[in-house]
Amino acid sequence: MEIRLRLRLNPLLVTEHVAFLLALVSGSLLAWSAGLLPSHAAWLGLKLGLVLFLVVPLEAMHAYMAHVWIARGLGRTAGDSYDKDLSRGLGVEEMLRALALPLLGVALPLIAWLSFSKPF
Repeated sequence: MEIRLRLRLNPLLVTEHVAFLLALVSGSLLAWSAGLLPSHAAWLGLKLGLVLFLVVPLEAMHAYMAHVWIARGLGRTAGDSYDKDLSRGLGVEEMLRALALPLLGVALPLIAWLSFSKPF
């Protein structure tokens, strides 16, 4: 059952990762066109640091697991039986999710607060 669900939801994962990449590129172009540099404001440097060193690596690991590791296992799976790569990939994805939830639960509200209030 989970294998069929994974195969059905894969286009949504691709959409999520492409949208995240487009958001990063458009935000970078917008900041560059406005002449904003991290040295202009401490809040911007903190926000960019959180995004570049926390959000981007977590999303990159998730994309690799979903589109390479788990996809390779899904391609070799017959019926509902598990492939070794698939079971390992799903386990590592669960560990990443367990790590990301508390980290992003703190970081994303902080990023939003830095964006809207520009405190320092």
